[in-house]
Amino acid sequence: MPSAFPFPSEDLAAEYDRDGIVCVRRALDAGWVERLRQATERVLADPSPFGERYGDPARASFLGDKFMWMRDPDFRALATDSNLPAIAAGLVGSRTVNLFYDHLLVKEPGSDVPTRWHHDQNYWPCQGSQCLSIWVALDRVDAGNGRVAFIRGSHRWKQRFQPMNFTNMAPIEDPDYEPIPDIDADPARYDIVAYDLEPGDCVVFSALTVHGAGGNAASDRRRRAVAVRYTGDDVRFAVKRAVIKLPTDPGLAHGDRMGGPQFPLIRID
Repeated sequence: MPSAFPFPSEDLAAEYDRDGIVCVRRALDAGWVERLRQATERVLADPSPFGERYGDPARASFLGDKFMWMRDPDFRALATDSNLPAIAAGLVGSRTVNLFYDHLLVKEPGSDVPTRWHHDQNYWPCQGSQCLSIWVALDRVDAGNGRVAFIRGSHRWKQRFQPMNFTNMAPIEDPDYEPIPDIDADPARYDIVAYDLEPGDCVVFSALTVHGAGGNAASDRRRRAVAVRYTGDDVRFAVKRAVIKLPTDPGLAHGDRMGGPQFPLIRID
């Protein structure tokens, strides 16, 4: 069970509610960062069936894996016993959170694969306002090695955009959603924010906040990060046309509260 954490303050929670994105500095200490770096190398050396190589495999690697918490003790400890669940619960005003899944995202030096603009919730099997991600930097992150950018306030947009296929960085044509606008064609129209991060810093963002990232083609530094996704009290399981594949059948019907072994409940003391 995670210990109490001094974040988020009321001001930070209000910022998250208004903008759909906040930065939390020093969410994890140096011991946690080193532990997770070692866990990252274990996962990269022995990827799961959910391991992915994004973009052209002949080029420098943009690598990912999912559901590490189900097989690696250090990623499981991060998701359930670190400061992250308390941060998630405090920001969305939820008494408890459910772990949704974790996602490793490693952009090696020389990788020219961007992460296209998208929001997450349309390819997640859930619905509600309290779905969020905590994206933790394990290396120094800046514009040169793949910093993530966010459109402030986009979690309140009425539009819902087609999900993204990250293997080929192309949208999945789903008639339930509309194409995302060409944000890069006129970025001045949008309130875009990005944060330089030190190891252990994190950004926390709503599953409806539009975001994207550049590649890591110009730097000689790795960009290792892990995103842990949580859901709050108002989130329900949702059957959708195109969703991420789950390791197990969660045994939930459309409209059920998130829970069970696939989405374990984490209480915050």
